Formats: sequence, C-alpha cells, structure tokens
Amino acid sequence: MELTSITGNSKDVEASKTEKEEETPDAPKAPPPVSMFIFKPNNPVRRACHYIVNLRYFEMSILLVIAASSIALAAEDPVNTNSDRNKVLRYFDYVFTGVFTFEMIIKMIEQGLILHDGSYFRDLWNILDFIVVVGALVAFALTSNTGRDIKTIKSLRVLRVLRPLKTIKRLPKLKAVFDCVVTSLKNVFNILIVYKLFMFIFAVIAVQLFKGKFYYCTDSSKDTEDECKGYYIDYDKDKKKEKREWKRRDFHYDNIIWALLTLFTVSTGEGWPQVLQHSVDVTEEDRGPSQGNRMEMSIFYVIYFVVFPFFFVNIFVALIIITFQEQGDKMMEECSLEKNERACIDFAISAKPLTRYMPQNRQTLQFRLWHFVVSPVFEYTILTMIALNTLVLMMKHHDPIDGYDNVLKYFNTVFTVIFTVECVLKILAFGIMNYFRDTWNIFDFITVLGSITEIQLHPYSNCFLASIYLHEQAPLCWRL
Repeated sequence: MELTSITGNSKDVEASKTEKEEETPDAPKAPPPVSMFIFKPNNPVRRACHYIVNLRYFEMSILLVIAASSIALAAEDPVNTNSDRNKVLRYFDYVFTGVFTFEMIIKMIEQGLILHDGSYFRDLWNILDFIVVVGALVAFALTSNTGRDIKTIKSLRVLRVLRPLKTIKRLPKLKAVFDCVVTSLKNVFNILIVYKLFMFIFAVIAVQLFKGKFYYCTDSSKDTEDECKGYYIDYDKDKKKEKREWKRRDFHYDNIIWALLTLFTVSTGEGWPQVLQHSVDVTEEDRGPSQGNRMEMSIFYVIYFVVFPFFFVNIFVALIIITFQEQGDKMMEECSLEKNERACIDFAISAKPLTRYMPQNRQTLQFRLWHFVVSPVFEYTILTMIALNTLVLMMKHHDPIDGYDNVLKYFNTVFTVIFTVECVLKILAFGIMNYFRDTWNIFDFITVLGSITEIQLHPYSNCFLASIYLHEQAPLCWRL
C-alpha cells in the first residue's frame, strides 16, 4: 500500500509539472543565474525579455533600425544645424534612440549586468552599445534642460557615428572579418616596425641626394635666389606683371621629417609623378631646376616602389589572408574532419565538370575539322600568330617613313584573315551552340568581328575626317 501511495504521489507531481509547462508554452525560461539580484529565471518580466530577444526577426529588426539611423545621420545638414531638415531628423533620432534603449534594457534584464558568465557588460560589443545609447540620452537630457546646443552635447552626439558598428556583431561574416583584423594587429605591428625602418633608411638617402635642391623661382629664367628679384612679365597671364619669388616645393627632402612625409606620399601612389619630375629636374643646392637634368635619380623611385608599394603591401595582404584562414580553422576545430578532408569536400561541392564537345560520327567532315582545331599543332600555330600580331602592334610609332604604316596595315589584315579562318573553322567543328558556350570563344569572336569592322571602316573614317577639314577633297575620297 505504501508503494502504491508513493507511486501515486509521483504521478501527481509529474502531472502538475506538465500542467505548469503547458500553461506558458510561449515564454521559455531565462538562463539560470539571477539577474540584477531581482529577476529569477522564472520571473515573468525576465521570461518575457528572454522571449523577445530570442525572437526570429528581432536581430533583423534591429539591423534595419541601425541602417535607418545611419541614413538619417548622413542626411543631416552639418552647416545649418537648426534647419528644418535637421529638426525632422531629430525626431527620428528620438525614435531610434528609444528603440536602442529598449533593446539595451531587455538585454540587461535577460542576461544580467556583470557578475556571471554571459552577462551584458562582459561583451565588448554590448559596452559599445551602452556607450552609444547613454551618450545619446545624456545629449537629449542636456538639450532639453539648456534649450541650446553646447560643445559637450555636440561631442556626445558624435558617438552616434558608432551605431553602424553595431551591425558587425549581428552579422557573422562581418564579425569574422573584424576578429581577423584584430587578431592580425600584433603581427602587423611587427611588420610595421620593419616598414618604418626601411622608410627611415630611404629618407636618409633622399636627404643626402635632394637636400636644398627643391627650390625654384617663379620666373623660370632665374636660377638662384639672388637673381630671383624684381618683376617679370607673365605671358601666360595676359602679359601681367608679376613679382619674382624664391619658393620651395610643397614636398621636399630638406630634413628627415619632411623626407619621411614625402616618401609616405609617394608610397600612396597619389601625386608621386610630380615629385618624380621635381627630382629629375634638380641641379645643385639652392639653385633652380633644369628639365631632365638628372634622369638617373628616377632609379631611386623605382627601387623605392619595388620595396614598399609592391613588397610590403603584399606582405600586409598575405598576413591578413593567413590570419583569416587561421581564424576559420579555429572555428572548425570541433569538427571531426581534418583540414585537407574539408578542402576536398568543399572542392567536390563547388567544382564544375569541364565538358568539351566531340562529334559522334568519326567519318564526317565535322569530326575531321574538330580533330584539326583541337590538335596541339593548330593551337600552337594560332598562339604564334597572336604573338606576331602583338609585335606588329608594338611597331607603330610617331612620324614613320613613307609606306611604313601601309606595311603594318597589310600585316594586320593578314592576321585578321587568319583569326577569321580560325573562328569559322571552330564554328564548323563545334557547331554554333557549342561554340558560343565557351566564354573564350565569345571573346575571340568579338575580337575578330571588331578587327573586321575596323578594316572595313578605316578608309571611310579617313574620308570622314577629310570631309571635316578638307571639304573640297571629300567627294573624291568617297569615290575612292
């Protein structure tokens, strides 16, 4: 009898548990630790916050709000802060800040603050969200109390530009890239030291080569500072009388600091041809330039470009790629497959079989043409013709001797005929549909078609120019 009563009581307990679980199926339990010493896992408020945070479209909705907030931030008028557009956008900013505040509060209630694992302030991205939201709320509070914008408020509003960074946490691929950049900073710092060391060496060499040689007179006929005095007539400015001035180039190598800055500007690839031109025009210290006086100075920039923009930039890129691969391997450490096995599976999934058309009947003319166009002899012959055609194209130059251009034109016509024959043979061998399935065949066809069009229209283009400049010779040209 006692066993029966115990069994019956256990059944009653299980039944009561199932009834309680069925009463609230839409509000799952929150994580076990107590949040803020108030909200237990079974607390209705915390369960509701847990339910909202784990909704399917919650993160997507926050992403849309972040995107709208970024667009509104970019649409603000930075000059006229009290414009009507900014007033309307300010109301939108209230809405966006309210949404982010609501998100922050429910996450704090659901996760807790800081005392246990997985709490809100143990995540750096949550700290970023907190700083952005609190900065916006303080700015709004100060604005409503003072009624005007002050410098402190403006500095707090600058924190709104951090809102787009909130998307990084919510998109796994962006977060992986960001983690890769952060992880590679240590190795990048080591390479940066070597980079700066080499740049310092080049800067010292540049100071020795170019110090005091980047001066010039606004009157190019004067070479020294003593001669660069008085006035001169500037014929480029309607014979305007100008005062002679002894100046120095914007970028120069007179000391190590300016040399480093000039070399950094050159390494960016923007505006460096002007620095190169000034370098090859140098003469002596404290004297004006002479065009092309020291052409050998260009070797310095050639070596510098090989070492820095080519070598070091590729090292940085390779380092980031290797770090990204290592991050991906760490994410797959729990996988039972090895790296090579995963690579083979990925290749098998993404690989596309290479198909090549072949006529079925070997007794037909099409099969013989196909066998001819796919033979190594034919391929190497066409490759040789392409190389010769490239050489012919390279032989064009300014002011040729009589008949030189006509010879090149005849050679170009011969090569065009050869490539046209190749195109026709391949169309007959593969068929029209199979020929145009290959993108390289499409490229060859367009190239041949363009060459034929250029040959056909070449005399007419000359006639068109003649009709513009020599009206009396145009009728004769068109008849020819």
